[in-house]
Amino acid sequence: MKVTPVKFSQRMANSLEKFSSQGGEKIANYINAGGKFAIAPLMILYNPFSDESKENKKWAAIKQPVEAVVTIAAQIAALGLLFKGIDKLAAKGKIKFKLVEDIKKSGEFPKQILESVNNDKTKALEELSKDCLDIFKDRVGTVLTIALYVPILALSNRIFPKVADMLVKDDDKNG
Repeated sequence: MKVTPVKFSQRMANSLEKFSSQGGEKIANYINAGGKFAIAPLMILYNPFSDESKENKKWAAIKQPVEAVVTIAAQIAALGLLFKGIDKLAAKGKIKFKLVEDIKKSGEFPKQILESVNNDKTKALEELSKDCLDIFKDRVGTVLTIALYVPILALSNRIFPKVADMLVKDDDKNG
């Protein structure tokens, strides 16, 4: 099957849209982990301004991907559990947003929201509730990510030496 530039561009656009709908904190975590995993080790290994020994550079470069994997795994698990819990509470009506409650009482919807759902007030209320919930989850997710920083760092510092020792010893035997 031949992929035309238009199909490729549309696939890329769809992929980027799907990725961006994951929420701000998730995207920040993915980008940070990707940079630590792929870019940071290269910058450490091939830094022309560093006078560190080759072995020190290898150890420092290995730490970045180990930390990225531990961080993203812990954050995905923690955020997944958190978001699942928030969704359950919201479904039970235990999480309410003042903006949504005020609009329910007044019946006055922002024009832009009504237009986006063809003036269907039920859909507008659902859309507004979903948007408020997404913003809430993103903010709570940011707080959780900050709270997890030290435990994740401690865990990666325990795992890293074992992985680095394995990889550096293997390189020394082969090289």
